[in-house]
Amino acid sequence: MRAPRFSPPVVFRLVAVGLVVLIIVAASLHLRHVPHDVGVPDLGPPGSRDRLAAGLAHCQALGMKADGDPACEAVWAENRKRFFAPDAGR
Repeated sequence: MRAPRFSPPVVFRLVAVGLVVLIIVAASLHLRHVPHDVGVPDLGPPGSRDRLAAGLAHCQALGMKADGDPACEAVWAENRKRFFAPDAGR
């Protein structure tokens, strides 16, 4: 009885599957070492920031709970007002 011979398309498929498996293993090993404690960068002592920056940081910390919060909506409105002010670039 003769041993089965692999044709070039079968060998190509085996190599392709092997490369995909190798890439998946490498990606999973890389993702295991990503630090999970990535947070908001330190902007300095709280006393050095103005009231608007403190309000924006508070609303950012609330996350989805900030949606519909009247205090956050007021802070966002003030931020838009400052951003779109005609003299904001000066």
